[in-house]
Amino acid sequence: MLVSVIMSVYNSARYMKYAIESILNQSYKDIEFLIMDDDSLDGSVSILKQYEKKDSRIRVMENKINYGLTVSLNTLIRNTKGELIARMDADDISKEKRLEKQIQLFKTDENLDIAGTFAEDIDKDFNVIRHRKVPVEDSDIKRMLPLMNPLNHPSVMFRKSIISRIGYYNERFRTTQDYDLWFRAAAAGLKFHNLPEYLLQYRVDDNYMKKKAWKYRWTEYRIRISGYKKIKLPIYKWVYGFIPIILGVIPENLFTLLKKLDPRNKFLH
Repeated sequence: MLVSVIMSVYNSARYMKYAIESILNQSYKDIEFLIMDDDSLDGSVSILKQYEKKDSRIRVMENKINYGLTVSLNTLIRNTKGELIARMDADDISKEKRLEKQIQLFKTDENLDIAGTFAEDIDKDFNVIRHRKVPVEDSDIKRMLPLMNPLNHPSVMFRKSIISRIGYYNERFRTTQDYDLWFRAAAAGLKFHNLPEYLLQYRVDDNYMKKKAWKYRWTEYRIRISGYKKIKLPIYKWVYGFIPIILGVIPENLFTLLKKLDPRNKFLH
């Protein structure tokens, strides 16, 4: 079974080789690896071209202007040939058996549409700094959806046919585009699952924190409200929409305390 791995790159020269090699060294070999350079300014393209020459599974595409992640992902998806599509980010690392284990999940459950995994957060020096658990079963994922994004986006694999059916990523959103997609997938009755294994290392550095700025949180608020309508969440629960806004304004020490008391934690074990 051909699996398509998609990755968008923007000024990612620092970490990109680790991401690429983690995919090329997967235990599952029958892949195509589509990489979009989103008008990088740091020499990322020349690195990508070198890898493309070395490995025929890699296909490099280029945006002539910076369109952003959402548009780049949609372009990549439309150019894939595989039945299953796996996401990857240019500063993350996939464990060797990630694809193999996710593919086995799809082979075991023909009704499965979207599958993610647990992840390890790593810093700029590759040190593991925390563990990212998410709900495992479909029912828990959907129950958690109004409260938090229940999948680690770069760990996700999905059936190409169902993503095209529900309309790809929404290009109105430059960030948090995956959260919007999960709401639409849930509204369409698609089936989710998360493997309870740490099969991805997720980069958390200074750039990651910049991505969580006010504009990002406002976008998430909008996505939540739109998503609540789609899944027909009772209106009294729409107060959950303010979670990203609150997290953006509270002091860091209070944030740490609230994290420990968070009732959502019961789904993450």
